[in-house]
Amino acid sequence: MIFRSSRPAPAKKTKSPGVETPFEARRRELAEQENSLKAATKRHEQFIEKAPKIAEKIQKEQRERFIRNAAQIDSRGSRGEFRLPDNRYLEADGMALPRTRRRNRQQGKWLFFLLVAGLIAAAFWAWQMLVMPTY
Repeated sequence: MIFRSSRPAPAKKTKSPGVETPFEARRRELAEQENSLKAATKRHEQFIEKAPKIAEKIQKEQRERFIRNAAQIDSRGSRGEFRLPDNRYLEADGMALPRTRRRNRQQGKWLFFLLVAGLIAAAFWAWQMLVMPTY
């Protein structure tokens, strides 16, 4: 009570209810973002719980499809074989087969041979023109 003044304290300003300050607007936006993130998190958690069941269902369908295809009789009248798809060349460049790659290697070898032969011919021509005495 020693430091109290005799003057009354200034009255706090009251805001009109229709005007929103930038701070309140930002707080409202953050609350909306938080609510949307919580909803998305809940959806993702539900999907994570369901994912193993979905994967198992897909595998079962694939297995049944392979077995059904293997059991069918083909056009020649013989039973189809149970074959899994060949995925060996899928990582590379899609349609490239080992034979095409071998052809490219052979072309590369011939091109190298021709370039070396051209270099030797150019070196021989330069030696004849520059080093050999002319008569």
